[in-house]
Amino acid sequence: MLPTNNLAAIPVAAVLLHALAVRDVPGFLDREEDCVIAHPPRLSQEKALDSEHIILSTPRYVSGPVTQYTGGLSAMAYEGYDGSDYCDIGPVFEAQPGWDLMADVAACADAVAEWFTASQATAEASGNENGADDTDEVRTSITEVC
Repeated sequence: MLPTNNLAAIPVAAVLLHALAVRDVPGFLDREEDCVIAHPPRLSQEKALDSEHIILSTPRYVSGPVTQYTGGLSAMAYEGYDGSDYCDIGPVFEAQPGWDLMADVAACADAVAEWFTASQATAEASGNENGADDTDEVRTSITEVC
């Protein structure tokens, strides 16, 4: 448990990463881009950007303290390819006005966990033992034209 007298110094990213971890979704802070990247549990952090992943960001820096949160938390799913680039899949979450960090983070983490659960269930239902299916080929061909 975090001491309440130091909550103002906690970065938004730490709150996001904790909420994801509680939902068994791995994630990490990308310091260069100042965003949190969530990825499926079956992938390591090193492989996260080479596959489907979700970028969580705010209009301000996620590495900034929670007292600077002014709303606007969002999560966007991307498909990675070639280890160096990725393309949009679609929005996963966008905070409504209100600036309640804890409510926004909880709703966002729920949406991210649900996204990966649905994605995994779809791959298992339609794919082979590796979770691959025909949509992987389609998704690859789409990302090559991005």
